[in-house]
Amino acid sequence: MKIVVTRISGLFITIFLVVANAVLIEVILDLFNIKGHRLITGIAGTLLIIIGFTYSMRKRKKFLTMGSPKYWLQAHEWLSIGGTFIIFVHTGTHMTAIVPVITLFFMFIAFVSGLIGRYVYNNAKADLKDKKVQMKKDALEPEEIERRLWALTVASDALSKWRAFHMPVISFLTVMVIYHAISALYYAGF
Repeated sequence: MKIVVTRISGLFITIFLVVANAVLIEVILDLFNIKGHRLITGIAGTLLIIIGFTYSMRKRKKFLTMGSPKYWLQAHEWLSIGGTFIIFVHTGTHMTAIVPVITLFFMFIAFVSGLIGRYVYNNAKADLKDKKVQMKKDALEPEEIERRLWALTVASDALSKWRAFHMPVISFLTVMVIYHAISALYYAGF
């Protein structure tokens, strides 16, 4: 029970820190009347998140077959958290148009969903510890144990249910980001 409470509190602390620090940076930028950061932070945050999506490609072995899926997942998590933070700085406290507000809302939902996915993944991984012990007793090679555990974790029922929610949110967010970028460029006169 202690582990569950720790993980859930870590989830809320992460959400709070990302949002609160983004708002704090936005307040500081407004205080010093710095306005030119919107385009740069929008592009930088989006690029970090796009780079983080390479994990999905690696997981499906479409390309980038090098490295362990475990490290690709960690890179995906950190790049997504960093990209979301930068996007929150990009948005700041300015909620003046409907498309950016909807996009930010889905960004926040995707961010929270990703953190919940990490929680679900960790629980599934903890449930597999006994299987790992058994595989070691069966004298399997460490690489084979890691591969089998990864396959079992990915196939977890809880992760499947989480993915059924997370993937449509990500898909809609992607459409909204593209629409937001096109409309921002159009109305900005680029």
